[in-house]
Amino acid sequence: MAITTVGLNTIRSLMGSPQPTIPTHMAIGSGTNSFAVGDTQLEGENERNPLTSYDLATSKIVTYIADWSSTEVSGLTVGEFGLVNTDTVDTGSIFNREVITPLTFEGDRELQIQVSFRVSGA
Repeated sequence: MAITTVGLNTIRSLMGSPQPTIPTHMAIGSGTNSFAVGDTQLEGENERNPLTSYDLATSKIVTYIADWSSTEVSGLTVGEFGLVNTDTVDTGSIFNREVITPLTFEGDRELQIQVSFRVSGA
């Protein structure tokens, strides 16, 4: 999992601020360019949904989960995704960015993305 500079600074803020800006939504897009640590947006954002849930059940791991209905993704080709801290498309900053082999959605296919981060020490 590739974490952006914004993501790393958010982790820092979690340790040093009583009200850090944390991811609340996940965005999907059509971009295919490689990840860069300085990325602040997806290359071609299409949709953004609130996180469905957070999972803290495993020690040192947090998992964020977001879902899209078949209506939301029908006709889209998804090649990237990332966690974001606002609900408006193309605003805020991405916490992480993953580029995947593009998936084209048609008909009744739904989408669920789970992003897990492991916090580890030396």
